[in-house]
Amino acid sequence: MNKRIPRKLPVIFIFTSIIAYFILLGLFGEEGYLHAHSMRQELEALRQRQEVLVLQVDSLEQQKKHMSSQDALKDAAFRFGYQEEGEQVFYFADEGEGDHTRLEQDLTVKPKGQPFSGFSKPWIAFMALAFSLLFTLVWFIGVQRRDDNR
Repeated sequence: MNKRIPRKLPVIFIFTSIIAYFILLGLFGEEGYLHAHSMRQELEALRQRQEVLVLQVDSLEQQKKHMSSQDALKDAAFRFGYQEEGEQVFYFADEGEGDHTRLEQDLTVKPKGQPFSGFSKPWIAFMALAFSLLFTLVWFIGVQRRDDNR
């Protein structure tokens, strides 16, 4: 049995390699579909987090405006037992590190996980060549079996 390799085999290999490369690049590349989808999800999560933070800032500003009034200070002092009738209430702004660092920690965005950054072009080329080799071998085996059945 003299099985010869068809002349079409290198052409099929090259053609499928090129097609597979561009398909894989469009899907799994550094600027491919999966990377873009991952970035859209990350952007949406950041937008939602920003909306929450804006609402928190607005709420804190309202609390600050309310707490700076004399009546609010007296009410707060009464609630915590620091004032008795007729005493003068003084308010000192605490600029200590404890509250400031806690607020900074609350405002930091915590990503859910690493977004998909895509595969590099050499890795995609390797995957395309592997896929093309597999496809070409399957095609070659199919042609050989068809010729053997004749």
